[in-house]
Amino acid sequence: MIKIYKIESKAFALVKKILDEQERVEMVNNEKKIIFNEFARAGYTMRDGKSMGFKEEANYLYIKADDEFFKKNEKRILIDGVKKLEGADFEKVRKEIEKETEGAEIGMGAVFGEF
Repeated sequence: MIKIYKIESKAFALVKKILDEQERVEMVNNEKKIIFNEFARAGYTMRDGKSMGFKEEANYLYIKADDEFFKKNEKRILIDGVKKLEGADFEKVRKEIEKETEGAEIGMGAVFGEF
């Protein structure tokens, strides 16, 4: 499942902080528990809208993960200034991000050759 979020500049710093959180150990019910950064483990792509040719000043967060990931973690980033894209807006941004990703993969193949 792929979801894309439009992040306005006022929300960017907070979302980036959530995405970049370090994994840590916390005490829960007198037991040590590892708190994982689920976003880092799932993987994500963040792109500036202007770099993709969009006029709006916003960033776009692309996440490909299973439904369980989104049920557990989506609420953490759906804050004021963050909008989940759907429909035509979703498709437009998805195509641009995936086009950039494919271009990077082709470039790496040209540098290192095929295995």
